[in-house]
Amino acid sequence: MMLTSAIFKPGKTMRGLLKMQHPARRAMLAVGGVGVLYLITSAILGFTGAVPTAPLFFGLDVDNYYFWQMIFVLPMTLAAWLVSAGVIRVLERREKDRPGFGGTAALAGVALSSSLFLVWIPSAVEAAFMAVGMGQGEWVGLISNPGPWQTVYLVFYAVAAALTLRNFMLAARLLRKKSGLGAVMTGLAAAAVAIGAYVAFIR
Repeated sequence: MMLTSAIFKPGKTMRGLLKMQHPARRAMLAVGGVGVLYLITSAILGFTGAVPTAPLFFGLDVDNYYFWQMIFVLPMTLAAWLVSAGVIRVLERREKDRPGFGGTAALAGVALSSSLFLVWIPSAVEAAFMAVGMGQGEWVGLISNPGPWQTVYLVFYAVAAALTLRNFMLAARLLRKKSGLGAVMTGLAAAAVAIGAYVAFIR
């Protein structure tokens, strides 16, 4: 499964995709697959009456936020993938003999799908608990009070953020075929797009 290899062997996965004739197709399946997982989780949270515990932007209503997230999460995920790939493409425009946009999108898909999957897990756990009858107040109590639950919860987000930064920098380095400050800055810019989209829209 590409998603598993993207998490544990991102460099090998990216190099393998660059050798394929249509590398972006498998990356799109991975990104879209994670988007569908968020869609399902959003539907469960909305059906069970959950409301976001993090601040909302753009004036959206907290009471039906998960309904709207269920609708926009898949296109938003795909858009974040394409925009982050576009950022890499634009910033790497001076590099010669680089892969086409399909190759760039494939590497960005590996970088994005792996981190999105990790950060989806806490939401999936919350949805599972609420589906079997846990109240949201109980869930908030678990992750709000210092202890093992809160620690594990925060670790998932920290690891996902670190993975996003590492993998986008790796993608930029592979496209440049060399490391350096340029690859680091390009990777950071693309990662900022992905992280910003998540912070702005996903709850």
